[in-house]
Amino acid sequence: MITSVRLMLNKSRRLNNGSYPLVFQVIHERRKKLMYTGYHVEEGIFDESKEKVVYDKDSSFTVTDIAKMNRELQKIRRTIHAQIRQLERSTDYYTVEDVLAQYIHRNARQQFYLLRYIDTQIERKKTLKKEGTAAAYRSTRLSLAKFLNGSDIRMAVVDLRLIRQYEDFLYNSGVTGNTVSYYLRNLRTLYNQAIVDGYHPRGEYPFVKAQTRPAKTVKRALARKDLQALAKLDLKDMPELKFARDLYLFSFYAQGMAFVDIVLLKKSDICNGVLIYSRHKSKQLIRIAVTPQMRKLVDKYATEGEYVFPIISEKSPSLYKQYRLALGRINRHLKKIACMIDVTVPLTTYTARHTWASLARYYGAPVSIISAGLGHTSEEMTRIYLREFDVSQLDKVNSMVTKLS
Repeated sequence: MITSVRLMLNKSRRLNNGSYPLVFQVIHERRKKLMYTGYHVEEGIFDESKEKVVYDKDSSFTVTDIAKMNRELQKIRRTIHAQIRQLERSTDYYTVEDVLAQYIHRNARQQFYLLRYIDTQIERKKTLKKEGTAAAYRSTRLSLAKFLNGSDIRMAVVDLRLIRQYEDFLYNSGVTGNTVSYYLRNLRTLYNQAIVDGYHPRGEYPFVKAQTRPAKTVKRALARKDLQALAKLDLKDMPELKFARDLYLFSFYAQGMAFVDIVLLKKSDICNGVLIYSRHKSKQLIRIAVTPQMRKLVDKYATEGEYVFPIISEKSPSLYKQYRLALGRINRHLKKIACMIDVTVPLTTYTARHTWASLARYYGAPVSIISAGLGHTSEEMTRIYLREFDVSQLDKVNSMVTKLS
């Protein structure tokens, strides 16, 4: 019985970025089995008649990438045919599983290239409009490329030893512990996704000893007097600082609304004195009664477009890029304002959110109510926000209790 081997696209598993897994289809004794190569390509750059990947200037692959890919695919094909010849010489009967067993056992782990795979996931997230995740993967890839001196490695090389070396590299580069955890979490997520996509690891899971949990950091809120000083600060001759201050105050007035939600807030989200929006991060639906303070700021910066505040340009296609640029710009302005009112707490868009939570707790709001106001998916996350407040209150109580004179 003739055994057929064919390189093809598995069109039953189309990825969100429009590419398909490249597989070898082996048929023997009327039984078919697919062997995933670890490559994903678009239909337009695969020549079915020649069973090879071809270059296209509109593709994300370079000429060098295509050449390397075809060489690797040819090597896989030769290995499969060598196994068939060996089976034909040594036995009268064999199955399609026997054809691929030795190859899969020895080489399946080696068909995924780390940086190349991350590139496909970046494109996939961009296709899904998940620009934040794509940016996280991109920064992780840049970090890994520095660690690997620009060369790519097979996924099979990613083991406990390599993860420890990467962790040491990051610390030696001067990054913080939380940044190390950030990169390792992203890498772990990508590694797990590769397994879902057909990568077959062997040996101990490489992240069992990796420190991927972020360290607890001190999250500070403004004191009420500092918030009042911020609101009263005369910035009439400094419009950019004034706009940054007003956005900070709007965040505080709107139950600690996250900056990304302020940036993307649309006029249609406000109706009959109520603001209703879906939080960008948690997708929680939040309803807020529009207070006079909020209305004053909305009217002050009235725009002609669909957005409430003049931050997003509707003509630009990249909302995420505009958001990131605005975030950096506003935080720089807030840093200047902090110096002007002599505030030692780091003043960023984030502290407005923490300030609202802490003051709400100070006035007796239960954690469950504060959690709903912030759009958290769990009360435990809210307690992290409030931990500093709880400690400061405990310090005051202890000072009064232990005062002996």
